[in-house]
Amino acid sequence: MRVFVWNKRRKPLMPCSPAKARHLLKEKKAAVVRRTPFTIQLTIATGESKQPVTLGVDAGYKHVGLSASTEKAELYASEV
Repeated sequence: MRVFVWNKRRKPLMPCSPAKARHLLKEKKAAVVRRTPFTIQLTIATGESKQPVTLGVDAGYKHVGLSASTEKAELYASEV
């Protein structure tokens, strides 16, 4: 499960884990924007860094499979 994150200017950033979101909310560094899907907005200034994400689609006979991966995850998968 991932939590969607917006910066101060309401631009999307990379999602974070629920534990990281709880930490940011507890320290008042973020505020809840939506509950479904759970989205937080940072109240502190941050960089605009985002990673490129690749979407993979497997159109099977009964089910459709979706996957999203980053370059870092692809490098790790190729090393294993």
